Amino acid sequence: MAASSGSAAKLLEAPKLSVGRMPVLRAIFERLAAESNELLARLCNESMTFFVNQIEPGQSWDILETYEDSVGAIYHAAEWDSRILIGLDRRFIFSIMEAAFGGDGSENALETSRAFSSLELRMVKEILNTLVPLLEAMFARVSPVTFDFEKLSTPLDFTVLGPSDVPAVQVQLLFQVQDGGGRMFMLMPQSALYPIRRKLERAQAAAPVSRDPHWTSRLKTGVGRSNVTLDAVLDGDNLTLGEIAALRPGQILPLRSGAKSLITLQSGEEPLFMCQAGHADGVFTLIVDSVVSEKDIFNSALTASQA
Repeated sequence: MAASSGSAAKLLEAPKLSVGRMPVLRAIFERLAAESNELLARLCNESMTFFVNQIEPGQSWDILETYEDSVGAIYHAAEWDSRILIGLDRRFIFSIMEAAFGGDGSENALETSRAFSSLELRMVKEILNTLVPLLEAMFARVSPVTFDFEKLSTPLDFTVLGPSDVPAVQVQLLFQVQDGGGRMFMLMPQSALYPIRRKLERAQAAAPVSRDPHWTSRLKTGVGRSNVTLDAVLDGDNLTLGEIAALRPGQILPLRSGAKSLITLQSGEEPLFMCQAGHADGVFTLIVDSVVSEKDIFNSALTASQA
């Protein structure tokens, strides 16, 4: 009788998912991470980085205990007949607030004792209102779903999804801006993903490789601040070596360029822009007219070879 009861219990157990066999699920969140940078750029002018840190199964209560100091939003997915949780931890919120309101990230403003302010909660809603439609679009390629907002929850405790502990899938994205950052996380019941597991298991092209966000941020900053020497080049006549040797100080050389001719602005031997000559505050200036494309460079080289 005991053996029979045990067999019946196993039959009634919720189906388990093998997250490692669902490359499409990881691809969805890799794409979300990649496109979030541009979408959140309007909140602050600092470069930021998202990348998927982990996608793991677990029990909802155990997972939520690690995110107690966070703000979570409950969404209802009617197509999945489930509720999901999307949250941001305190470090994430404080880091983006610091960057959005002109801080340089040099001061550690992390406080664990106080409640989140109304301005910080508004920022959380703004971030989620920006990212959730993108997440819906990512899932729509597999199975259409709509995440309807229900409520914001803070502080976040392990019973926020309900009184029962349920098998769930945790997705954790790491976020960095300036020298700070934090975690964005999402909890989905395994029972919600089970009906679409076959679509999530489809063979998928290799997802982009996750890069170290700190290194990426430093590289972007370093490249953006690099000094580059630019030269303005006017069209002139070809001279023989003898004519060049005969040049004398003060001698005037005629140029083929006229007052309305375009001037090439280049770095080293690489042409970058075509410019017009200008004049402002008593000095000569250059006005950028157009960008030099690879096609322009090819046509110019072809014309020169034919000449």
